[in-house]
Amino acid sequence: MRIMKNKNDMPIKAVTSGPKHHFFGFHDLCPWDSAGKRVLAMETDFIDRPPQAGDMAGICVIDTADGNKLKEVSKTGAWNFHQGSRLRWLPTGEDEIIYNDRDGARFISVILNVRTGEKKVLPMPIYTVSPEGDFGLGLNFSRLRKYGGYGYAGGSEKGLNEPFPKGDGIFRVDLKTGEAKIVVSTYDVAWFNNSPHEDEYHILTHIAFNPDGTRICFVDKYRLPDGGFLQRFITANPDGTDLYCLPGHISHFDWRNNEEILGYGKFSPGILALRKAGIFQNPILKPFLNLARKMRGGFKQKIAGQSYLLFRDKTQNVKRIAAGTLTEDGHPQFSPDRRWVITDTYPDEHHERTLILYDWENGKRFDLGKFKSLPEGFGSAWDVSEMRSDLHPRWSRDGRKICFDSVHEGARQMYEADISDIVNG
Repeated sequence: MRIMKNKNDMPIKAVTSGPKHHFFGFHDLCPWDSAGKRVLAMETDFIDRPPQAGDMAGICVIDTADGNKLKEVSKTGAWNFHQGSRLRWLPTGEDEIIYNDRDGARFISVILNVRTGEKKVLPMPIYTVSPEGDFGLGLNFSRLRKYGGYGYAGGSEKGLNEPFPKGDGIFRVDLKTGEAKIVVSTYDVAWFNNSPHEDEYHILTHIAFNPDGTRICFVDKYRLPDGGFLQRFITANPDGTDLYCLPGHISHFDWRNNEEILGYGKFSPGILALRKAGIFQNPILKPFLNLARKMRGGFKQKIAGQSYLLFRDKTQNVKRIAAGTLTEDGHPQFSPDRRWVITDTYPDEHHERTLILYDWENGKRFDLGKFKSLPEGFGSAWDVSEMRSDLHPRWSRDGRKICFDSVHEGARQMYEADISDIVNG
């Protein structure tokens, strides 16, 4: 076990080791089981290219009470480097996990009991699971891959050329019966508070339940005439009713409570309207858009209006959070007691990412460490590729530890940091 310390004298332990690469994925799930003793991980032989159809990744369980002993419990052919296979523990059983896999060109999901090996195959891939664990919400991962989302290679191409199909979108999957039905149509969302162009090609992604499971939020992502993307922030009931479009453009987010959502994005309705109208296709104005995309930090907050934003569901109320303190886009997640936010940054000019803890009550920022974003021998393009390793920090269920993925030691591995001295201090 490798133990490092940062300037806060906080121990950071490697949970996995080589020669293979290991990661968990996105920031919206928890890798720990209900007892806090087992951690889920993905395992792969490579990080230098995108996964293709036929590339398998291991589904692994790490026993932190037994020297971080790693055991492969299954394999999957439906995964990517940012979100893995949407691997997670189910709340309905202490030994049950769910993850996505493939059956030929069809993507599926699998419920696996890691103790007995018993499996149940569901006919649709899932993206997230309700807090009660009775149903999941799934997406078309082939469409995500084609139009700028975190999808899977080698799926069916059927219907992918439609810009906003009626028969595609968010699907409800009953985890007991396997029954699947569409609850939110991509077509309906594209036309909701919008007049879509035929070349927008909408995808719905990043679905998240509020804590009590009564509302969901998701991103409606589509291409703008200037070549960029707009990511509209939509909320709804889990059955697809009562859609609401929150203002602005959003990237990453987490529910603070049942009514409020913290996200990073832009709240500049005038500029967004101009981009939607294609004004930045003008050769004179386009360089200004390209310059804005390269800006970072507090300067970008002032010029481009980007910051962490607090939204209230079913209202147009937006409040800027930690302006001048949290100045970069990242992947936020609230602690179980909602007092703290853990987040990160994208690589800076030195190819380093910063791991950040933010005290919601006192507005204080703690930089927990900087981690090199490029493995030895990899070029700068890897930092912006689909293979890159964002930190994607995630809380333990007791709020005392965080887990993140990183490549700062040359391989993609998982790390654990005990921050109890800070959060309990």
